[in-house]
Amino acid sequence: MSDEILKIENLSVHFDTEDGVAKAVQEVNFEIRRGETFALVGESGCGKSVTALAMMRLIPVPPGRIVNGRIEFEGANLLELSEKQMRSIRGNKIAMIFQEPMTSLNPVFTIGDQIAEAIMLHQKKEYEAAWVDAVEILKQVGINEAERRVSEYPHQMSGGMRQRVMIAMAMSCKPALLIADEPTTALDVTIQAQILELIRELQKQNNMSVLLITHDLGVVAERANEVAVMYASRIVERAKAADLFANALHPYTQGLLRSLPRLGHEGRRLEVISGTVPNPLEFPSGCKFHPRCPVGHDDEKCRTCEPGLMEIATGRRAACWYAERFLKGKG
Repeated sequence: MSDEILKIENLSVHFDTEDGVAKAVQEVNFEIRRGETFALVGESGCGKSVTALAMMRLIPVPPGRIVNGRIEFEGANLLELSEKQMRSIRGNKIAMIFQEPMTSLNPVFTIGDQIAEAIMLHQKKEYEAAWVDAVEILKQVGINEAERRVSEYPHQMSGGMRQRVMIAMAMSCKPALLIADEPTTALDVTIQAQILELIRELQKQNNMSVLLITHDLGVVAERANEVAVMYASRIVERAKAADLFANALHPYTQGLLRSLPRLGHEGRRLEVISGTVPNPLEFPSGCKFHPRCPVGHDDEKCRTCEPGLMEIATGRRAACWYAERFLKGKG
């Protein structure tokens, strides 16, 4: 059996708007191995969440459409499956934790009903058995007094508890792949650490693969095996996490790393990347990062020719004409 549980090839997603076609994701390629954590990082608006929604076949049509690509999960191309076949995979073999638990949970149903629904649908259990399982999974995710909490509504719980409920729903059918889209957004640091540790424990117990979508590079450094950095709809760098943090090859990745606070740099202002992520309706010509890039903003090649994701060294890929210049130890 292949070590890869998911393989994405040349994925492109567009949205039709009144102002034109927004190219949200373009020619994205990556693989996720069994039992490992793959991180997708970048600023808001780079295409990370759209990539995840495409994997789940949850892109709203219209205005969205998957115009190209292949999403292979356990040997099957998800883009060729019927909606009925996809419903048997969503929440069962592939589960997703969404960014905001308060808007993802249904406010008019109890926590227990919402967890039990997934169990009844995918595991074909009766309501009573599914309810028992719902109580047990709440205990597994660290919710105290699960027998009482299972009958409560989302508004009766704190943000951290609602996020634990979202994890419980995602884990109720023991998925092979968990997509965690900003799983610690709006949570305080202590709760963030608890949630991330919980995901890691459940991953280890079930040999589960995780796609971690985040802009928090501190989380990536601690949790991820491999990292893909997205910018303006494309992946601009891919590497093992340790290699990327030790030696970033793309100026955008370098900018993200320079913006991190560091021990021993007290009183020093954090660096920022000037400018903003470009509008997907008006991407610049050439390398999309060149208007913000300290290396290529005045370079003719960077302004006119867009680089593809090139292999710079073993296990190192970057979409930059000058990536080899940044490779430490070369020569």
